[in-house]
Amino acid sequence: MYDMLASREERTAATIATDGGLAGPGQPEKIRQHRGPAPMTLSDEDDMELQKLGYKSVLARGWGGFDNFACSFSALYCIGGIRVLFYIALSAGGPAAMWSSWISGSVLSIITSATLAEACSTYPAAGSIYYWAFRSWGGGKLGRFVSFLVAAWTLVAWTAFLAADSFGVANYLISEVVIFNPDTTFPHEVSNVRARAVAWAFSLLFLGIATSINFLPPRLYAWVFRAGVIVIAIDILLNFIWLPIGVSRTYGFQTAEFVFTSTYNGGDTAPGLNWVLSWYLVASCLVGEDASGHVAEETVSAKKAAAKGVFWATVASTLCGFPIILVFLFCVPPIETFYDTAAPQPFINMYALALGPHAHVVATIVAMIGAILNTSISLVAVSRLVFAIARDSVFPFSAVLCRVSKSKQPHNAVIFIAAIAALLLCTQLPSQVAFLSLTSTSAAGSIAAYGLVGFGRAFITRKTFRPSFWDLGRYGVMMAVVTFVWNGFAFAVLCAPQYSNSAIDQDAGLFNYAIVIMAGVTVIALEEWWRKSQSVWFHNLKDLNTRSLDSELQTSIAE
Repeated sequence: MYDMLASREERTAATIATDGGLAGPGQPEKIRQHRGPAPMTLSDEDDMELQKLGYKSVLARGWGGFDNFACSFSALYCIGGIRVLFYIALSAGGPAAMWSSWISGSVLSIITSATLAEACSTYPAAGSIYYWAFRSWGGGKLGRFVSFLVAAWTLVAWTAFLAADSFGVANYLISEVVIFNPDTTFPHEVSNVRARAVAWAFSLLFLGIATSINFLPPRLYAWVFRAGVIVIAIDILLNFIWLPIGVSRTYGFQTAEFVFTSTYNGGDTAPGLNWVLSWYLVASCLVGEDASGHVAEETVSAKKAAAKGVFWATVASTLCGFPIILVFLFCVPPIETFYDTAAPQPFINMYALALGPHAHVVATIVAMIGAILNTSISLVAVSRLVFAIARDSVFPFSAVLCRVSKSKQPHNAVIFIAAIAALLLCTQLPSQVAFLSLTSTSAAGSIAAYGLVGFGRAFITRKTFRPSFWDLGRYGVMMAVVTFVWNGFAFAVLCAPQYSNSAIDQDAGLFNYAIVIMAGVTVIALEEWWRKSQSVWFHNLKDLNTRSLDSELQTSIAE
């Protein structure tokens, strides 16, 4: 018995020593000599995975799987996007086109997210969308060039979204002023320069609030991710329960025939084009799932959690979006009444008609809070993109932009991209024509990037791609082809004219400038590439043109 107890004590002491406890004078010398290293944590494994990609871990890694999911789910913010774009989407094909296009677009968007998740699982790095493009196009000169274009497009897309989202929150507030007093002298007409100045000031205010939230410590910011999901859930419940009750007591529901079979052509475009434009809503709303990939370096077990975040956030958004569209269509007043308002956001007028002139304010406040959190979380994603691009030495002051704070967060990148978004907001002062095209541009850049990742995976690295945790198996190539085709089509929809030629001839403000903006960004990116960036892009990964990236990384790790 004594021998058994002694043996147990020695085992216990050995366990303490192995776990990091100090061997005291009463413990056997043998135990002190054989104290093993501390076991490798999940964060250590993540850092090793990142080192294999050629980067050193410098960001705070502490966000869990749900936080990562919440990042993309809140960035997608399906109900907010549907509400903001509802008055545009209703003109493109009408109710029948809206719900049917959402179904088909949702399936294709889920396939896209599966393809992106596969790349995310294999390459879990910050700002990962352009790294995915680099590897999916085989590395080397071609991969470097494609990834540079993707970096430029997505950077502009996310920045434009910050500006457009802040402007959307401002429109909520201004619309409330108009709803409470339709005869108000408060400047709200977009043709009035004072009204544009007021909208600009409010937009800057809400952008500033969203930016300030980004300076919370990582542990506290995790609650912002969770708050984003909670607010979205509250928003959905209010619209599922309270809105139908209000409509039943006021102007009444639309018929099933109206919702499921009626069409509407508010832009007076050709019938075929009008129906095609109905995919504008789903293409604009179901974009941004790469946010989970951008925060991969701050997520524990990134190759699993980030990939799941990309995919399941998209699935959840599509499943929530379809019933939301049906509820809104059943609850919308007659189309002429819906558009007959001076409020810059017609949906607020619908809330007022259904819920009353005062009670509807609750729904508006929830929508505004959700949009501000959406802006803040999107700023997290794009700031990591800026950090990653600066880490690869493209910006003039890259060393400053990729510097992290004491809390291991890229605050300089946050300030930089918020300042650029604020400058974009200034474009609405002379005219809102070009600024409103940011709505399309904010989605078009990311959509184009998704398509290129799919093309590379399907046709360039079809046989050489080695998936990690998220493995699509034999369906990977097929899904990549679908990703390329769908996103190419969605890009065309986002850049297509939304009004007839005669209407555009009479009012140049109806022209969709998204393709012009995208072309301008591409030309500038090409000029910058040939002038300087091809010699510095991925500077930390040497000899990309002569050796495979894997061989280079293995040599670096061995050294």
